Amino acid sequence: MFIDLPKIAVIGAQSAGKSSLIEAVSGINVPRDSGICTRCPVELSMSSFVEEWECTISLRYNISENSGGNSTSTVFCTLSAIEKSNVDLWLRRAQAAILSHERPISDFQNMGLAKLKALRPGEGSMRAFSMDVIQVDLKDPELTDLTFIDLPGLIQNAAQNEIVVPRSLVENYIRGTETLVLVTIPMTDDMENQEAARLAKQADPSGKRTIGILTKPDGITRGATGARQRWKEVLEGKLHPLHHGYYCVRLADDEERAKQLGRSESEALASEFFSKTEPWSEFVDRSRFGVPNFVKDLSELLLRMIETNLPRLRTAVANSIKECSEKLDAMPVIPTEEPSTVILLRISDFCREVRRAVMGEDHKFLVHDNKRHYRAFEEAIKHTELDFQPVLKYSAGLKDLAGLHKVGPFDLEDVRKEIDQALTWELPGIIPFDAIKNMVLKSTTIWPASTNQCLDAVFQSTRSAIEVLIEIHFKQFSKLETLIRNLSYTELGACKTKALNLVQKLSSQESVPLYTQNLSYFKEEQRRWLNQYTDIYRAPINTSLRPHPFDPYENELSVMATVSAYFGIASKRFVDQIPLAIEHELNQLFAANIHQVLVDSVMSGANVAGRMKELLSEDETITARRQNLTQRLARLREIAEKLSRFS
Repeated sequence: MFIDLPKIAVIGAQSAGKSSLIEAVSGINVPRDSGICTRCPVELSMSSFVEEWECTISLRYNISENSGGNSTSTVFCTLSAIEKSNVDLWLRRAQAAILSHERPISDFQNMGLAKLKALRPGEGSMRAFSMDVIQVDLKDPELTDLTFIDLPGLIQNAAQNEIVVPRSLVENYIRGTETLVLVTIPMTDDMENQEAARLAKQADPSGKRTIGILTKPDGITRGATGARQRWKEVLEGKLHPLHHGYYCVRLADDEERAKQLGRSESEALASEFFSKTEPWSEFVDRSRFGVPNFVKDLSELLLRMIETNLPRLRTAVANSIKECSEKLDAMPVIPTEEPSTVILLRISDFCREVRRAVMGEDHKFLVHDNKRHYRAFEEAIKHTELDFQPVLKYSAGLKDLAGLHKVGPFDLEDVRKEIDQALTWELPGIIPFDAIKNMVLKSTTIWPASTNQCLDAVFQSTRSAIEVLIEIHFKQFSKLETLIRNLSYTELGACKTKALNLVQKLSSQESVPLYTQNLSYFKEEQRRWLNQYTDIYRAPINTSLRPHPFDPYENELSVMATVSAYFGIASKRFVDQIPLAIEHELNQLFAANIHQVLVDSVMSGANVAGRMKELLSEDETITARRQNLTQRLARLREIAEKLSRFS
């Protein structure tokens, strides 16, 4: 969480004198027009530990519709002492840029005053108000270190959004326990009409964070004796008392602003006004009049707040500096070598890690995923074994001998039909080979579906692994990342085509002819299955199903045993061949080829050096994040320095 010194939120009704007060305190001119002028928060941080005047205006996009949930800050302009009179114009430009979030800020950095005044907030793509912030970092050796937040004025008679949005902004800013609430109240109005005072009371019931600042005392006519008396009682704490009381300030009017009077001259005019105008001249204690007294007391109040919370603030700032530094250290380093060197090294590192991932030497999740796919493939093939039931009539109550098979069940009569359909001119007692072949093909012809499914699963896992490695090595440079991704995916697709051709060939080889050289194992399995099927056939439970218990079904039992034995050999062979084919033709082929593919692509064509430089341009989001973290760290260190001055 971002930690800062206590701030002062300046709230009040439209035209209550907020901007004039900030002008008097800071010595800079701020936009002042008829109607609504401030349409977004303006955070003014003043620092006196400098030798020369300088003003930096930045745009901070908070958690809002155009920031994607992150707070980012962009420097809008930096003004030197000779440009001090232009602060008003630059603040207008900054606010127009904040409100027009769909347009680039460069559209406003050279916009003239007349065009700025002609803009209509709330119309077209220009928002009426914004929660995003204009940051003004003002360095002036004559100032007091304070931070003010000028908020849009509260309105009562206007369009609904011009009433609701400013009020929401005020409520949001004044709820913080580290924020002093400065309520500006024009003495030309009644105290009872001040919505700002009501909102301050809601946010700060004890009043320990609220200060009243009475403006426009020179706006009370001489004949308004009743109003003068009521405001006198307010200053004395007899009416509407506040814990920290009220201050009364006379601020420069338009005529005095036009004369561009200095700060000392304006303060002299205000002092003269209070000393010669009743009832203010009647006050013996004059410490509540004028901007200098207000700033002095406000500074002391802030100092006390800081001293009270100093241990907690120091710890919070130290933790924030550590967190921010760690995030900044974790950011990708900006390369200093030649672009071609950087790109070729990154390609080599990427390709080396691809090979290590494929071979299971690193990023082992790829091998783990693919072995899981191969186990699933093996189970799918096992489930294609024919479900033979060596009984005369299949019963649903009989146990499936091989598990959840996809093919079958086939009882003895079903197998006899297969034999009969395959008969041609064989001599009696000879089992036609086509009967065995046709039953084997009932399994092997559905193997390609599982094979393709396995290849697709491995392809997706490999693609995901490549994406992870691409992000690791190239995410900092979006153009290079896109190129590497496209080239890698194209090459991986080509490898998949080769792998598909091979696995399809292997699948077709498991059709005809039926063949194995593992004769001893085949005969052993054939005997084992024949014994198992014969035992079930001759079991007493099946006697009742046979009208002639000892009718010979030797041929049918032999077909069952032969098909089951061959399935065992062929399936074991197949579930080994397919994973090896996929690994060699997809993953290992890709790992072997990708380096040459990438190097040939980035090094070919005209103006290689220029294209290399363009490919190495850093992603804008990473640059913006680094800039934001750098600015935040600088601010935190500035805060830590300020805290170190307190004892």
